[in-house]
Amino acid sequence: MPKSRRSFYAASALTLVLAAGLLGGSLGAASGDPGERVLIRAPKPYTSLVARIESMGGKVTYRYKYVDAIAAEIPRDSLSAVRRVVAPGAITKDEVIDAPASVDTTRGRPGLPAAVSELDVPYDAVDIVAEADLAGLAAASPNAYLINNSVANVTGQHSAGYAGQGVLVAVIDSGIRPGFPHISLDGSVVGCEDFVGDGLGCSNFANGGHGTFVAGMISANVVFTFSSTSSFRNAVLANCPSCFLNPPTNTQIPMLGTAPLSSIYALRVFAPTGGAPTSRILAAVERVIELRELYDAGDPAGQNIQVCNMSLGGSTVFAGRDLFDTAVDVMLERGIAPTISAGNAGPSSLTVGSPGTSASAITVGAASLTHNERILRYLQFGPVFGAQYRPFNGYQTAYFSSRGPNADGRLDPDVTMNGLGSYGQGFASSVAGITIGSGTSFAAPSVAGVAAVLRQRFPGATARQVRTAIIASANPFLLADGSTVLDQGTGYVDAGAAAALLASGSVPDALPASPQSVKSVKVNIEKGSDLHAQEGVVQESVTNLQPGQRHDIVYRVLPNTSQVIVTLSDVTPSLPPAEQNQLFGDDILVAVHTAKTSAIGEGDYPVFEFTTGGSFVVERPETGLMRVTVNGDWTNAGTISAHVTVFSVVDPIPQFTGQGKIGFGQTLAFPVKVPAGVAKAEFRLGWREDWSNYPASDVDMILVRPDGSLIFGGATLNNPEVITIDAPVQGQWIVLIDGFEVWTGTDKYELRVALDGKVVR
Repeated sequence: MPKSRRSFYAASALTLVLAAGLLGGSLGAASGDPGERVLIRAPKPYTSLVARIESMGGKVTYRYKYVDAIAAEIPRDSLSAVRRVVAPGAITKDEVIDAPASVDTTRGRPGLPAAVSELDVPYDAVDIVAEADLAGLAAASPNAYLINNSVANVTGQHSAGYAGQGVLVAVIDSGIRPGFPHISLDGSVVGCEDFVGDGLGCSNFANGGHGTFVAGMISANVVFTFSSTSSFRNAVLANCPSCFLNPPTNTQIPMLGTAPLSSIYALRVFAPTGGAPTSRILAAVERVIELRELYDAGDPAGQNIQVCNMSLGGSTVFAGRDLFDTAVDVMLERGIAPTISAGNAGPSSLTVGSPGTSASAITVGAASLTHNERILRYLQFGPVFGAQYRPFNGYQTAYFSSRGPNADGRLDPDVTMNGLGSYGQGFASSVAGITIGSGTSFAAPSVAGVAAVLRQRFPGATARQVRTAIIASANPFLLADGSTVLDQGTGYVDAGAAAALLASGSVPDALPASPQSVKSVKVNIEKGSDLHAQEGVVQESVTNLQPGQRHDIVYRVLPNTSQVIVTLSDVTPSLPPAEQNQLFGDDILVAVHTAKTSAIGEGDYPVFEFTTGGSFVVERPETGLMRVTVNGDWTNAGTISAHVTVFSVVDPIPQFTGQGKIGFGQTLAFPVKVPAGVAKAEFRLGWREDWSNYPASDVDMILVRPDGSLIFGGATLNNPEVITIDAPVQGQWIVLIDGFEVWTGTDKYELRVALDGKVVR
C-alpha cells in the first residue's frame, strides 16, 4: 500500500484512540508520519478552508484553478475537524498512480523457455525523414507504415502533406530521455516541464523511458539501418517481409509516428521508480490547460496545445465523476483533445481506469496485430517459437486491454489501436538501441498522432469534433476475434475515414448524452450492454470461441460467501491436435476478476489460468459483481468450446464481533483481547455499499497492536477487508473501522474477529 494511504489512516486512528484513552498516547509516536495527503473538493475561493488547514499546522500543496479542489497535507490529529466542514465524499485519498510500464505479455504462460528480459536491439545507422521527403515516402512506400501503423489508414494523410506540422501535443508521463534519434534528430520536443522535483528535471537520461517511447509513437520520423545479422532485422524479415524500404537488401526499417512532423510538449510526473500522487498529475493537467489559455489570450508564455496524451491511470469508485475525470472534461472544453489509455487490466469487463473513464476522453484500448506479435516472440524465444506462438492470422483485441462498460453504464474503450509489440525507442540502455513495448500506453499516443493530423488538416474543427470524428469513423470489422463494443469500442482507428467525416461538415460539436445512471451497477450495465448479472448456480455453454474471443459471466457474490467455484468441462478444440498450436495446444484462458469495477494495475485476478478443464476456487471473494471470463486463448489455431459452471458456498448463519452503521469520516474502535497461545487471528470487515454500487463506499480496517504500532493490510480497496495474523502477541488489540468514503450518509458494516476459528463476541 502506498505511504500516502498508510499515513491517512493514522489520522483517524490517532484521533479516536487517543480520545478514548485506549493507548495512553502511544499511537502518535508509533505512526511516525507528519501528515496526510488528501484531495478536497471545495468551491472557490478556498480562503477559509485553506486558512483552517494552515491554522492546524497543515499545508496546502495545490490550489487548482480549473477544477474546484485543493490538495493538502493535514496533521493526523486535525483531519477529523476538516472532515466536519466539507461535504460527504469531498475528501478523497491522494492515491499514488503506478508508473506505467510495458506489459509482460507472457503472463501465466507455462512451458516457455526463459524470455529475453530486455529487448535492447542495436542498429547500424539512422537517418531522419525530412519534411520534404515524407509525403513522397508515404505515397511511394506505404510499407514504411507496416510495423506500427499499417492499418490506421494514416498514410494517405501524410502523402497529402498532413503529418502534424505546427501541431503541439502534450505528453504527461515520465519526461524525456534525450538523445534517442527517433525524436531528437528533428527536435520534436519543444518544451519540457518537471513536476517531480527530484533534481533530475524533465529531460535527463536517468528518467524512465516510458515517456520517450510514448512521444515517439506520436512524432518519430526516422529510418534505421540494421545489419544482415541483426536479430530484429531477421525477425521482421521472417514475419513482415514487406516492412523494408530497400528490397531485396532488406536492411532499412522506418520508425514513423502517426504525426511524424508534430511537436511534443512533455510534462514529467513520474520519477524513475515508484508512482505519482494523483495531485501531481492533476497539477500537470491544469498546466496544460493554463498554457493553452495563455496562448488563446495572446500571452507569449502560452502554448497552442491541441492534443494531450496520458498513458496512465488508476482505480476509481465513481467512474466519470471523480476529480481526475472532471479535469479531463475541462481539458476538452478548453479546446484540447485528450487521448488516454484504457488500462492493462483485461480481459474482463468493467476494468477501465480513470481518467480513461472520463466522458470527454478518447479512451484507447489495445489491439494485437499478428505480425507485431510474431516479431516480438521471435525476439523473445527465437525463430521457431516466434513462428509458432501466434498461428491465428486475424487481428485481435490484446488480451490485457481493459474492457467496458464503466460502472455507470457508459461504454468504453472508445476505439482501439495496435498496442502489442510496438516498435519504438526510449527504454534501451543507450540511444543506439531500439525496443519493443506492449500496452494500451502505446495505443493511446498513436491515436493522439491521428488527432494531431486532423487538427492540422481541419483547423476550424473543435476538439470535440475531432474526438467525435475519430470515434464515429473507426472500423468495427478489422478485428477477427469476435470483439464487441466492450472490447474495441467503435473499432480500429481509421484516419482517412475520420478526415472524410470532418470534410463532410456533418460532425456535431457536442458530446453524446450519457446514459442515466442509478445506484445499482447491475442496472447500469444491463441497460448499456448485453451483460446480465446472475447469482446462485450458473451453467452456460460457450461455443466456437475464436482465438482471442471472450465470454463474460457477471456473477453476483452475496455477503458471507466463503467460496466461488468455477468449473470448466467439455473443453473441445475444433481442430485435431496436429493442427492446433504446436507449442501449447489449443486451450482456454479462464480469468476470474474480483468485484472491483475499475482498473487495478494489471487486473485483480484471483484466477488467471490457461487450461483444458478443471475447477478453480476463489476463497473469501469480494462481494459485488465478479466477472468470470472464458477466453479462447489468443494463441489458439482454431475455435474452442466449453461448458462453464459457477456456484457459491455461503457461510452458515454468520457470527459477528460487531455490526452497525458507519458514516462518512466516522471512525469506530473495537478492543479485542488476545490471550496467550493463539495460533491464528483473522479480522474481517465487510460493508453493504460495495463495488456493486455506484459510487462504491470505501471503508477501511486498521489494526493497532498492543504496543501501539499499526497494521494497514485492511486499508485497501477490497471488500471484505481481511487481515490474518499468525501467532498474534498477547494483549489488547484494537480494530479501527474508518468510513473513508461513504456516499449515502451511512453504510452498514459487519466485523468478524476469529481467534483460532472461534468468533469473538
